[in-house]
Amino acid sequence: MKRLSADGFRSARDHLRTRARPLERALFAHEFEGAPRESVLAELAAYRNPDGGFGRALEPDLRLPSSSALATLTGLDLLRDLGVGGSEPLVRGALAWLVERFDPDLPGWRCVPPEVDAFPHAPHWSWALHAPGGPWDPLVIPGARLSSHFSHWREAAPASIAERLTGALVRHVTQLTGEIGPDGLVYAASVENDAVRARMRELARANVSRDPSTWTSYCAKPLKLAPTPDSPLAECLVSEVALNLDWEIDQQAADGSWQPNWTWQGLYPEVWPVARREWQGELTLRTLRSLRAWGRLEGA
Repeated sequence: MKRLSADGFRSARDHLRTRARPLERALFAHEFEGAPRESVLAELAAYRNPDGGFGRALEPDLRLPSSSALATLTGLDLLRDLGVGGSEPLVRGALAWLVERFDPDLPGWRCVPPEVDAFPHAPHWSWALHAPGGPWDPLVIPGARLSSHFSHWREAAPASIAERLTGALVRHVTQLTGEIGPDGLVYAASVENDAVRARMRELARANVSRDPSTWTSYCAKPLKLAPTPDSPLAECLVSEVALNLDWEIDQQAADGSWQPNWTWQGLYPEVWPVARREWQGELTLRTLRSLRAWGRLEGA
């Protein structure tokens, strides 16, 4: 069993301190060095719009400055990880933005609005994929995880939305016979429902990529499905995750970072390097979290 060496950790730390966005720097200082979470909240607030939603390239592949369900979900993910309550203004503003834009016919939200195409973005966030009639399944992404957040902060949001989403998701994902995709697996598994999670564990075992040669492409990589031991899908993927952790340690670049295994496929060539650098910081922090959670940091 491999562990990231002390030198490897210091190299990753130095990359985060010198190359990452201020947000990831603050998160690292909070999570690994005991800095107060207020500094993280201050950095996250820079991505909040006056309407309460999040945008401004909080998700590096989406450079749309105005609010979107995707960026607002990203902000709520961070706020939940920080352990803040429903009285936090950033939480209340984000939930209020989502309530105002809830589409009962979906039910839920589309990840991005039509104006996404006016700004640089990764190909998978193009409006054609998310428009009505497009291939994207908004009930799962972003709906499943937003449903989880509405349930988590139930004191700050209408219970009716979480109940409606959860009911629709249970009916939808327990009857799935086709492909849900690796991110869809993770999103759906975040719903605290026994039937949904049982079905996601079945799909995770059937679809997890066990061949390391596939892990440099978009696939159901074990650590994507179970980044920490308390992830909903972790219990059925222990051996696969162990192999993936060994492999991940070997992927650390010479500059201390972990790097994205995707590109924008030639779109917006002047902006992709910026997004790529931002992703390096985010992925480096994400990898350190997983290594620590699974007991793979030297001396930790």
